[in-house]
Amino acid sequence: MKFISVLFFVVGLGLLTGAGFLWLHKANFAAHAVHGDGVVVDLHYRSGSNGDSGTYVPEVEFTASNGSVVHITGSTGSNPAAYTRGEKVNLLYAPENPEGAHIDSFSENWLGVLILGGMGLIFGLIGGGMIYSGLRTRQVNKWLATNGLRVQAKLENVLYDTSLKVNGRSPWRLICQWQHPVTQKVYLFKSANIWFDPTSFVKRETLDVLVDMDNPRRYHVDTSFLPQMG
Repeated sequence: MKFISVLFFVVGLGLLTGAGFLWLHKANFAAHAVHGDGVVVDLHYRSGSNGDSGTYVPEVEFTASNGSVVHITGSTGSNPAAYTRGEKVNLLYAPENPEGAHIDSFSENWLGVLILGGMGLIFGLIGGGMIYSGLRTRQVNKWLATNGLRVQAKLENVLYDTSLKVNGRSPWRLICQWQHPVTQKVYLFKSANIWFDPTSFVKRETLDVLVDMDNPRRYHVDTSFLPQMG
C-alpha cells in the first residue's frame, strides 16, 4: 500500500507539473499569436474508443497574413457538433507558422490544461491522503505502544473487505469485540488490512488490542502472530 500511495502522489505531481507547463505554453502562444478569421468548411466524425459513440471536429479554412490559404482541424470535438458548416470562427496563430493555428475557444485553449490539472489533483489528493493516513496511523500506534493498555478482545469475524480493491485484490480484516470495564460500552475493533486469508492462522478466541482508555476509538489490533507474506 505504501508503494501505491507514493505512486499515486508522484503521478499526481507529474500531471500537475505537466498541466503547469501546458498552461505556460498556451499563455505564451496566446500572448504572441495574431488573430485571424476562418470559416468552418466541414465536420469530421471521430469514433469513440469503444466504437459506439464519437464526436464531430470542425475543419476550418482561413487566409493567413502571408496570403496562403490554410486548412486546420480542431483538436477537440463534441456531439452534437459545436459548429455548423459555413460558420465563422476566430483563430489564433503564429505568423511564421499558420498551419499551427487553432480556434480561439475555451475548449481549444484550456481544456487540455483542465483535464491534466484535474487528473493530477485527483491522483495527488488520493496519494497524499493515503500517505497522511499511513503516517497518522504509525504515529498513533507508536503512542499506543508506550501509553496504551493491552486488553483481550473477543474475535468475532474474519472479514473479506470487498469495499477496497488494489490491483483487483481485496484485503481481509480481523474483527473483535471488547467491553470497557468502566463505562460498560461495547467497542468493535478492526485490524489493519491483511493481504492474504488469515483464517487458518487464527487459532484463538481473543486478540490482543492496545487501547487508549480515555478514547477507545484509538486502538491497534495486534496481528504480529500472523506469518509474514513472502
